[in-house]
Amino acid sequence: MKRTENKKGMHPVLKILLVLLIVSVIIIAGVFAYVYFQLKGAVGDMNNPGQDNQTGEKIELEDTASNLRDSEIDLGNGDPVSVVLFGTDSDSERDAKGMGQRSDTIMVVTLNPANEEGRIVSIPRDTRTEIVGRDTTEKINHAYAYGGPVMAKDTVENFLDTPIDYYVSVNMDGLETIVDAVGGITVTSEDTFDQSGYSFVAGQTYEMDGEQALAFSRSRKSAGAGGDSGRQMRQQQVVQAISEEMLSLQTITNFNEILGVLRKNVSTNIPLGELNAIRSNYQEPAQNIERLTLEGVDDRGSDGLWYFYPNDESYSNVRNELRQNLELDE
Repeated sequence: MKRTENKKGMHPVLKILLVLLIVSVIIIAGVFAYVYFQLKGAVGDMNNPGQDNQTGEKIELEDTASNLRDSEIDLGNGDPVSVVLFGTDSDSERDAKGMGQRSDTIMVVTLNPANEEGRIVSIPRDTRTEIVGRDTTEKINHAYAYGGPVMAKDTVENFLDTPIDYYVSVNMDGLETIVDAVGGITVTSEDTFDQSGYSFVAGQTYEMDGEQALAFSRSRKSAGAGGDSGRQMRQQQVVQAISEEMLSLQTITNFNEILGVLRKNVSTNIPLGELNAIRSNYQEPAQNIERLTLEGVDDRGSDGLWYFYPNDESYSNVRNELRQNLELDE
């Protein structure tokens, strides 16, 4: 007697589930592809070091590395890293004269995944120092106007005698938009003062939108604001808060908005391929940053201009703190 096989087809419910699974995989793959190419395009726009001030030739990304490193750092391996942040501003008059942007905010950050610690220090914009590439001694914020972020980075590196691996340049006029794009920031005020219709009280924590964060970070002359040093400290707080929000983003619901804002307001020499390594290896030190202060005096120079002159002991302490967090031998 011949046996017959029972060839039952796949159950309709299983067919539906399989189709849904395949569709889901395709959708997820499409989303990741979309995110990748959008991110690649955005970072491509931001990875633009500009032109050489002397030759007019385009500066390549690989030519922006630190001049004080014996070998390249490996972000994937969690090597200690340093970044200089420039907050730039411009106006129609400066644009018309081709004077370039000024870096009125200069901060240096070091991050060490091994000890999970970070350091940040602001360099006053009027600091008198050598401008690398021009062989002149001027205010440090002139470097950005002369040669963009690369000359400015090299000048800061020379001033601190500390390797600066990367730069991030932020248009301060776009700070308000950046804060709004990440959903706002949380900051605790260390001073009591009023600015642009907002009141801030020392010790009180604020959930800030972009407008409030801009007012908070720009106050300098208001009573209780602490002058330039107070403003520098608040700018550090705002930058740190933005970084924490960026690192903690878990969804892509406002992905396009954030990329659009960054494209318009940020330039950097951090390559696209390193972004995931930064998120993976540097989140802890970025959330555990000790703020340093470069102390000194304002005085008139021989050219009749006012400059900031760092205190020798304070300069040495700041330099040593930055270098030690980078695990550099003294």
